[in-house]
Amino acid sequence: METLVTVDAITEFATCPDLPPLLVVTGPAGVGRTTLLADLRVALGHRDVRTYCSQFTPAMAGVPANLALRPDDPAGRDHEAGPVPRPDFPMLPWAPVGPVPHAASDPGAARLAAAAAAAPLLLTGDAVVLLDDVQWIDRDTLAVLEALIRRIAGTTVKCVCAVRTPASGVVRTAGLAVLRRLRREGLVHELRMNPLRPAEITKTIRELTKAAPEERLVRQLTSLTRGLPAALHGSVAVMQELGAVQVVNRQAFLVPGSPLPRLPPTHQMLRMIHQLGPETWRVAKALAVLHPLGEQAVPLIGEALDVTPARVREKLENLVREGIVHHSVGKGSWRFVVPVVASTLVAHLGPYERRALAAKAVTALWSGTAQCPDPDYLTDQLATAGRLTDPARACATLLDRAAARSPDTPEIAHRMAWWLHAGSELAGDRTQQALMRLQCAWVCTTHGDYRQSLEALRPLLRDLRELQDEFTEETQVEVQLMAVWTLYGTGRVDEVEEIAAGRLSWSESPTPRVLARVASLVVLDCWPEVAQLLAETRQLWQDNELARFFGSMFEVLAALWTGHPQPFQATLAARDRWSLREVERLRVRQTIISLSTLLTLGDLRQAERLLAAEHLDPARLPLSDQALLARMRGDADTAVDLALRHHVMAGAHGWNSNRAPMHLAAAEVLVSRGRLTAARELLAAAWSPRPMLAHLITCGEAHVLEALGDRAEATTRLVLGHTMSSDGGVVAATELVTFRLAEQAVDRGDLPTALTYLTELENIAHTMQTERARLYALLLRAAIKQDTSVGEECIALARERGQSFEVAWVIARLVRSRAAGPELLPEAYQILGDNGALLYRARMRYLMRRHSIAVPGRQVAVAENERLLAVLVSEGLGNKQLARVLRTSDKSVEGRLSRLFARTGLRSRIELSAALMSGEYPE
Repeated sequence: METLVTVDAITEFATCPDLPPLLVVTGPAGVGRTTLLADLRVALGHRDVRTYCSQFTPAMAGVPANLALRPDDPAGRDHEAGPVPRPDFPMLPWAPVGPVPHAASDPGAARLAAAAAAAPLLLTGDAVVLLDDVQWIDRDTLAVLEALIRRIAGTTVKCVCAVRTPASGVVRTAGLAVLRRLRREGLVHELRMNPLRPAEITKTIRELTKAAPEERLVRQLTSLTRGLPAALHGSVAVMQELGAVQVVNRQAFLVPGSPLPRLPPTHQMLRMIHQLGPETWRVAKALAVLHPLGEQAVPLIGEALDVTPARVREKLENLVREGIVHHSVGKGSWRFVVPVVASTLVAHLGPYERRALAAKAVTALWSGTAQCPDPDYLTDQLATAGRLTDPARACATLLDRAAARSPDTPEIAHRMAWWLHAGSELAGDRTQQALMRLQCAWVCTTHGDYRQSLEALRPLLRDLRELQDEFTEETQVEVQLMAVWTLYGTGRVDEVEEIAAGRLSWSESPTPRVLARVASLVVLDCWPEVAQLLAETRQLWQDNELARFFGSMFEVLAALWTGHPQPFQATLAARDRWSLREVERLRVRQTIISLSTLLTLGDLRQAERLLAAEHLDPARLPLSDQALLARMRGDADTAVDLALRHHVMAGAHGWNSNRAPMHLAAAEVLVSRGRLTAARELLAAAWSPRPMLAHLITCGEAHVLEALGDRAEATTRLVLGHTMSSDGGVVAATELVTFRLAEQAVDRGDLPTALTYLTELENIAHTMQTERARLYALLLRAAIKQDTSVGEECIALARERGQSFEVAWVIARLVRSRAAGPELLPEAYQILGDNGALLYRARMRYLMRRHSIAVPGRQVAVAENERLLAVLVSEGLGNKQLARVLRTSDKSVEGRLSRLFARTGLRSRIELSAALMSGEYPE
């Protein structure tokens, strides 16, 4: 029994006279048998082999059918999107293998009918009979088919039968007997179509989304569809329609917290259940909710539908026979063979129907008549059932279960928020309801789901004055701080500005009002104003413990960003004295904010020490921090992947000190690889709303513009960034934009301007006392003075900082300015290769040749140059832009493009882009 089934393989079988006359193709529903026959018909048509097509149905056997129906066609059956037959090769009529009365009991009648069916086939010569959905065949037609196979044996006529498994009905009994007889006589060849393998699933998703899918998306779709093409196609289509899959920079991402995918209403796998009758459809929907309860699901379904358990079991056995449900008698379990079918059936339940089934499950679990190994199953059913169960007990269980989980991933956070929201609807008093809503908002804010957070907070904000006596001042502080972050995260910047100005407030209590104003100024990046307001109201916020926690944290950050780093460093040195350190979520929050700050300042070593000392798993960090950490550690691929994933998150536009640094780091990687359009698109998205330290975004934009050869516009963006930081009173991280402006001045020979920037850069280094600011000041001094001793100090500091890409960049800059020897270039060249920096490697090769340094691996260099050209073309660059990026002539670009297309066999820029995206670019 072979496992790999392809159109080419079957075409060879159908045209080989030495092989058996019958090919039986089996496989589960949705595996793509009909698509295979449609593709086979087209392939045979191109070989001028005539095909005769027929399809069996539950109601009528041998009905001629067009086997190239599209999957969304209401008349479609087990097929996915496939090529349409050539219009000049129409389907030919023939005497179908149809039901002949008494053929099953009268061999003579069967042979006579088979001879009649074979006559036109044998007259044609080379011909193939394609029979689809043979699982619906009746006994009489089966007898005619068996006789037909014997009749065409030894001729140039073949028969291909597609049969859905597991077998049932006539096929399971008489059909297997026929198969055994034909097998003994050597008249049959069998092939089984298996679900798609992981690589095939990835390829299919890529073709459907026109983008390279991330691993998380592939994993979820593999788990839910079990690799069945029909389920995979349907799931992806619905996920795209609902926005659960988003494409960024030609990569497809699963949007965190999205509901489980479901199949379209007319999908064949749902029609299979409908064909078993309305009662089976109702049983299947109930089982989709109750199957985790094992055998106890049977009586519960009977109670819910008011039918006997025996009747329920009968319908379930029908589902088992059709391969929709699997029943393990030994384990006492029921499960859907394709999990997405279960989630789809749940979606087809009406609101009350769903709640009533959930209540049945809860009652059974509470009473002990049913068990479920998944502790979250009961919690999910409580959240669904609402007041159909004991509200007080349900509310307490939901709260306890939410408290036992940690929102470490968006999926868990989404589930916890659902539980807490449901619990708040069951709460016995307004205070408990408000606290659960507050906790729900906190969970949502933790993973950046600001829209859901705002929905949870709105009732609290509306009633805050009325509930002032019931809420502690600490609770009022936290409610209003989260309100500020969620308003900013949902793009309501006008309201945030109103709060910052003191014109909007939800509370009469002065401390929460002040902290809300401070938080508004923080997200608006107004750090001098933050420092001033905190200084003016110090006595107020120092008297409240939670207010003191946030006030002190904001005060330290305001001092740092405006050029006073000592309080921040003192705070890191005295972590054991952090305010409210005993409260885990606040300790984690302060750790993450401190870590984000260190990464923004470029201090990887101190960030690593903080992570280790606080025993914080990097997976708990915001994606922006994870991306920046990966970049500094030298994992460029992960850094870009995380940055793009951050972009599709609900909270991608929320307040985070590392949004701008992350976008800058990701853009630098993309530019180094020639992904200029991708870098530009990512940076454009970073402006909405304007992030903290926005001057760093202008640095990224300048990188792109310089790579495109537009030095003037690059300077304009850098000047804008320089002005933004100085006008905003920000000193931290300004060394990046200042150095870039100075570097441009050096390159154009404007020494006075470069020296002015050197003075500014050395002042930043002296003020901020960061390694990166000192490194940039040393690098600029070495470049201006062409001082090799300063260059050596610069390289030593770069190596000490432990960021490999930075080391390569420092070496290249020093060698270009004659402040370091060219013998260092091979080291930098190797680092760029490890980071996949095609564009920078190409420029490094030019620098190495200019200094008579041998470039290792000539063939590798040729291949990299060609691939770089392909990448730039796929980014949509025209020939003139290509010439500027590659620093060559238009004519040279035309010649290189011609050679590229000739070598790869690709015929257009579109094909080239598709090949790169799919990983099928011919190296």
